[in-house]
Amino acid sequence: MSRREVTANEKSAKYGPWPDVATARLFLGGLAREDVPQTAVASWAQTLNISTLTPWLIRGELAGAALGRYGQQWPELRHALQTDQFMAAAEWELHTKTLEQLASALQTARVTAVLLKGAALALTVYPQHVWRTMSDVDLWVQGEEMAAAVAAITALGFAIHSKEDRPIFLQRLLQGEIQLYRTDWAQGLVELHWSPFSGWWLRRVAQAATDTVWARKEALPVTAAPGAFYQLTAEDMVLHVAVHMSVNHQLGMKACQELLDIALTAERRGVDWNVVAARAQEWRVGTAVYTVLQLLNELIGATGVEVALVKLRPSRLRRWLLARFVLPESVLAGQDLRGGQARYLLLLLLVDRPRDMLYLVFRTLWPEEEWLAARYGAQSVSRWRHIWRVLRHGQV
Repeated sequence: MSRREVTANEKSAKYGPWPDVATARLFLGGLAREDVPQTAVASWAQTLNISTLTPWLIRGELAGAALGRYGQQWPELRHALQTDQFMAAAEWELHTKTLEQLASALQTARVTAVLLKGAALALTVYPQHVWRTMSDVDLWVQGEEMAAAVAAITALGFAIHSKEDRPIFLQRLLQGEIQLYRTDWAQGLVELHWSPFSGWWLRRVAQAATDTVWARKEALPVTAAPGAFYQLTAEDMVLHVAVHMSVNHQLGMKACQELLDIALTAERRGVDWNVVAARAQEWRVGTAVYTVLQLLNELIGATGVEVALVKLRPSRLRRWLLARFVLPESVLAGQDLRGGQARYLLLLLLVDRPRDMLYLVFRTLWPEEEWLAARYGAQSVSRWRHIWRVLRHGQV
């Protein structure tokens, strides 16, 4: 038995609700495809604890997909998820209304927008949009049109919300987002992104070619949002979700949903995995993308993904170290590293070039002048004061 197998078995003893990865792979794989035998569903109905499975599906934002795929054959699951189904349908009514308002306002303002993540995926690769729940609408607009986009959206009743530790000046510098909330209902959040690849990790150690990503954008299908929005190409969508999942979310939060996003993109739109691998290497996000695609291969599967895995595979030592932080079992258990110090170690391991590990540590403790000015503004915090905050409070 290999060291990895020992680690996996030790971890699976405390992780749940799945009895084993193989069962989870069949269950999750069935959400992306239609070839799951009815006998398998009948077996799950007998062996999986519905009182444990139901909250797991809801927390992982997989309830809609599970209900849509298995509800007809599995009455107990359908009954258990009925309330969540009603809530998801109500939320989508609001999202649909928001999308209609955004489409009209942005077209009037002559702003070109690309739908990212949830909304784009729900309207294109999921059999029904209610299968894919989401908390906000993410739009990518060009920097020179950002002011016009903000003006058009605030005219609809939205207001800008800025987090104290992530002010708008810093968000613009890291190519992040502007958050706009509707004041009249809780789920009314729109995020305007300067780039689909944002954050200081990406700025410091990667080089995503966002100009060419924008140039490749495709119109959404007419039935989804007639002439209003664009979407990323299939390969760029895979990279967007994979980088967001590994770097921005540190493989926590809704990891299984994001893996399903990639699997359905491959299944419904078709993905050239050679292109995915080549762009990941060119942008220096190969290790981050490999880590996600390896999980995809183990937990869901996607035809041809092995091509990318072979080309992106990091060293044996790097793979061993990454396995200390993330395994299929930890993803199924909903492990979330974002609240602890382990996430920084994971982010160091995700870089493509070992020398960038030192650079990330250096810049975290001794950031650029523009970063200090954008992060602290009028407070005029020195680098030494910043180091004190990092060491004492873990604030970056």
